[in-house]
Amino acid sequence: MKPSPAQEPKRKRPPTWVLNTLTALVGVLTLALGVGWLIRSWIVDMEIPYFAIPLVMCVPVIVAVAFRNFWD
Repeated sequence: MKPSPAQEPKRKRPPTWVLNTLTALVGVLTLALGVGWLIRSWIVDMEIPYFAIPLVMCVPVIVAVAFRNFWD
């Protein structure tokens, strides 16, 4: 039998400094993956996908905010 929502234990929130550090790391890792993909496509295809440059700059922010919202 499933307990009522009032009886379910809440997930413990990590300290703020841990969340800030993990959020920054997730954002930097995503940025590094995007820049790596741009460099790889430039070397392999011999052209830069100009449409992807704004995406590579914006997606890390979106990923970091989504990661942070797991605990909010």
